Amino acid sequence: MKRLGVTLLEIVIAAAILAIAFIPILRLVDFGAVSTTKVGHVAKAARLAQELIEECKHVPFKVYQRHYSDLASGNSFDIHPQFYKETGKSIESFFNDSKDFLKDYGCKAFLKAKKNDLEQIVEVWFEVEIFWRERGNKDNPDSPLRSVKCGNAYYNSEAI
Repeated sequence: MKRLGVTLLEIVIAAAILAIAFIPILRLVDFGAVSTTKVGHVAKAARLAQELIEECKHVPFKVYQRHYSDLASGNSFDIHPQFYKETGKSIESFFNDSKDFLKDYGCKAFLKAKKNDLEQIVEVWFEVEIFWRERGNKDNPDSPLRSVKCGNAYYNSEAI
């Protein structure tokens, strides 16, 4: 006698094989989503660091000379948040919107002046670091500290 159909046992075995085959694919999708989120944090942090520097470069050079009386010393100084109000709000928003994903986060911004042979300040070098730690998972609760550093110079067009 010929069999025209399949038994319930054969259907269950086929379903089990398909389920086992899909587990690696589902893990790959999950890994891709996590990686995309991490890369997104790096990209956004880099954009914000550049924005901070650009906002600081739009402050007149004389304002920095007045605010940092010892600027010509060659020492490094923290950039006061008044020089990057808009970007400061964006950075706070980035950290607040990402609290579910990030911990141990912050931003450091420094400036340092360089002089020429005539003791004139010819440029101010800005350096920004945005850092954070991903929240991690049960397997790895202590994720490494990640950071983005950017720097750029602001030239004094009035120097000889």
